[in-house]
Amino acid sequence: MAEMIREYLDTVQEQIRWKRARPVVARELEQHLTDQRDAFLEEGDSPEEAERLAVEEMGDPVLVGTELDRVHRPKPQWGSLVVMALSLCVWLALRLYERHMVSYFTDYIWRFGAIVLLACTMAAAAYFWDYTRLGRKPMLLALTVLCLPVFEGVLEVTWDYTYHIGAYLAFLTPLALALAIYAMRSRGTGGLAVCCVLGLLPAAIWASRGRFEMLWPCLICNTALLAYGQGRGLFGPQKRNWLLVVGHGLTVLICILAVMHYTGYLKSYLTPPEWITYYQDRTRDIVAHAKFLGMAEVLPEVQEFLRHWLRFSGYEDQLLMLLGNFGWGVFLLAQAPMAVLLGIGWRKCRKQTAVLGQLVGVSILLTLTWQAVANVLQNFVGVPNLLTEFPYPLLTDGGTALVLDCALLGLLLSVFRNGSIVRESAQGQVSERKNFQFP
Repeated sequence: MAEMIREYLDTVQEQIRWKRARPVVARELEQHLTDQRDAFLEEGDSPEEAERLAVEEMGDPVLVGTELDRVHRPKPQWGSLVVMALSLCVWLALRLYERHMVSYFTDYIWRFGAIVLLACTMAAAAYFWDYTRLGRKPMLLALTVLCLPVFEGVLEVTWDYTYHIGAYLAFLTPLALALAIYAMRSRGTGGLAVCCVLGLLPAAIWASRGRFEMLWPCLICNTALLAYGQGRGLFGPQKRNWLLVVGHGLTVLICILAVMHYTGYLKSYLTPPEWITYYQDRTRDIVAHAKFLGMAEVLPEVQEFLRHWLRFSGYEDQLLMLLGNFGWGVFLLAQAPMAVLLGIGWRKCRKQTAVLGQLVGVSILLTLTWQAVANVLQNFVGVPNLLTEFPYPLLTDGGTALVLDCALLGLLLSVFRNGSIVRESAQGQVSERKNFQFP
């Protein structure tokens, strides 16, 4: 590269504060200056004169760099961060209220304070991380994560309580499938077929262990992700590709029904035993008599049941206990931050221009949306753990789900933060966006 052009590019880069954008801008400016220099050479100017004219035509390097610094900055996502913080505050308020009268309250504060700190650290690390690194070896990452359910029951951390990390790694399977779709895009029907097989891999592992509740995310999230990829035309326009997507969904559904039949759950749900009928009747009673604010107008013994259950209930019926004890207003208020965050996420995901950013964003949003919807549905149906064994996002009494949810939200915001300079080449490699604006 000629000395004059190099000095010009160095001066421009010195004005740009976002370090990640500097090499991207430099490559684009270098290409533009080279094209201009070649044009002047074709007009008969000497190499030195052509280079000088190209630099002069581009303009003052300080002004150019300042303008590019203004245009190309990471987007902080303050609104989403505030809403996420509100969700965590709601979580903390519920936890403290529920446990403030128990004997182990002091220990509870210290233990869950540490978990919140870890969750916030994971969210911050994912937020500031360059998510495009996921696109460097996407298929290797996808295969690794999709095989992790094999280690359920092995990956555990004991700290006062035992945290079963293996089961919660199911949170990451849609993200892994998104990376597989990214790796196989532009490879036609064969690429889609490979992705369908990979989507069935965790389903086969969970089915072999009789865990039908773990298969619902494989059915809903993975099939929706495959449909999204095909709908975007990543595997070509062939209509027969949709048969593969439908076949994937039907295969997982058959696995769910087969596992439920084999384990006896299908019969218990079709002809529920007395304890399930009792639970469902109590659920309908609470929903029917819930007030806007305050405890539901139910029998005194049910009210006492609600007070006791709020303090000691698990996350599988936490929303129901919240409704019965505090009413519809608090029930909706507790979910409002996450609902707003998901709404913002889906809206911003539509505006992503990079395929990798779109797939990563959609996979995370599908995971969190399914967590929320499945918990609400099974609370109102009155059958816990029917659709999922994971808690409502950021409204959990456990720590593993909270940490993973925060990490996924941080990664989602990283997509929105860095997406302005990301694009993909035709070969599927992550590079940087070309259409920069020059002053």
